[in-house]
Amino acid sequence: MIVCKPEGGISNRLKFIISCLTNYESVYLDWTIPQIGGVGCHFNDLFENKFDVEKGIQHVTGTSFIHHEMNTNNSGDKSKLDPIIKQQYIDVIKTLKPIPYITDVVNKEVARLPKDFTTVSVRTFRSFPVEYQSWGRHFKIELLFEHLDKIETQFLLTCDDTETTELIKQRYKDKVHTVPKRTKFGDFGTLKGMQDILIDQLIGSKSKTIYGTDMSSYPEMQWWLGLCQPEYINMKLHTR
Repeated sequence: MIVCKPEGGISNRLKFIISCLTNYESVYLDWTIPQIGGVGCHFNDLFENKFDVEKGIQHVTGTSFIHHEMNTNNSGDKSKLDPIIKQQYIDVIKTLKPIPYITDVVNKEVARLPKDFTTVSVRTFRSFPVEYQSWGRHFKIELLFEHLDKIETQFLLTCDDTETTELIKQRYKDKVHTVPKRTKFGDFGTLKGMQDILIDQLIGSKSKTIYGTDMSSYPEMQWWLGLCQPEYINMKLHTR
């Protein structure tokens, strides 16, 4: 039996688990909470699936094990994915079962949105110092506005930064739908914050169209969780 030890944020961890289950069908899960970055809760704070941990057997870890095909933002056109491997991923994703609290909030929020709603997934990369230095300081909200000005209907906004969220709300007012946060936007350091992040991700997966931030695995995972059904529009919001 393989021990699957994912690292990074929620999206890379889900990609890792999906890749492992595609390869091995059944795995043990070693999900740790890092002191800096990553996720501030355990797997079963988010999902009901049980992947018990067993020691002394083969381990796979890091982000390098994630299948190249799951990184669609890097590998190119989502429409050119191999249909067989794509279906294997979809079959695995269908088996992932969020906890009842998350499912209930997702269903209630989706019912409040238009039938064919749009998701705008904004990643400022201002979450913590390393990400800010690499990309966060290059975020240009004006580039985002160029995309949002073209959206005529109400849209779901998912964002990793409270200040950016407020600026978008001020400009687009009632066109913006956000899910109330129990802590703050982009809070991956607490259990409630991580549950709210997954809630946004799952709601976004049910939209007709996703406007996703270039380089971000979060909206990419929204597309995967939507079983590859939403149209995906890539937004380049960071300049050097």
